[in-house]
Amino acid sequence: MKSLLSVFLVILLSKGCSQGQDLSDVKVVYGASTRGYHRMIVIEKNVFSLISEHDGKPKVIELTDEQWKRIADLFKKIDLKTFDKLEGTTMERAYDGKPHADMSITVGDKTYTTKGFDHTIPPVKIKEFVDLINTIADNSDVKNPILGSYSVEELMSRNVSEKEYFISFDAKKVSGFMGCNMYSGTYEFQEASITLGPLMVTKKYCEGIMDDESLWLKVSSEISTFKLNNKTILLYDDNNNLVLKATKK
Repeated sequence: MKSLLSVFLVILLSKGCSQGQDLSDVKVVYGASTRGYHRMIVIEKNVFSLISEHDGKPKVIELTDEQWKRIADLFKKIDLKTFDKLEGTTMERAYDGKPHADMSITVGDKTYTTKGFDHTIPPVKIKEFVDLINTIADNSDVKNPILGSYSVEELMSRNVSEKEYFISFDAKKVSGFMGCNMYSGTYEFQEASITLGPLMVTKKYCEGIMDDESLWLKVSSEISTFKLNNKTILLYDDNNNLVLKATKK
């Protein structure tokens, strides 16, 4: 059974942070979730806080005056009269190709909410605003470049790209799916080295389709290094054999 990890982006825009644009009564909530992915960002007055893992502690990110002004300017372009009707034109979230996302705006005692859409592929009318707030969050994670959810393409040099396997990294945990059960565990990385702790799995039995999962649970403990090539992560064992290749969703 799929387990969705929630992602919530809460923005409280105040008069002091928007250079004269009075948005003190406005609350914007952006949410995106899928298995193995979590992010929470809180923006209030001149404070931008980021949480990159479930139950994690917030990290304060400094924003420039220009960034605050850009947020306010793009917000003014949003038409609340049609906001409730906005929805995505793609459905990658239906098979975990993208996290499920939506966005709501509260003005006074009235709340407006979009229909669902794929994370990173928002409706055109709010694309600039959504892209900006997500870019700010993404750029704050540069110290851990592997954060995110990846579609698995190769396992032990064998093509598995059509099987919808995935692996996700948050600040401290790795999780994913290899055909039958969900798995999760801890990981540690430093520069080009990475180790995955013992992986815990759910207890479902899937007849005839568990070979890849069993193989992954065995070889994952042998992973010692990684490489990043744009959005693709490559995981290697001690003998420099490619264990897993995956591309960020």
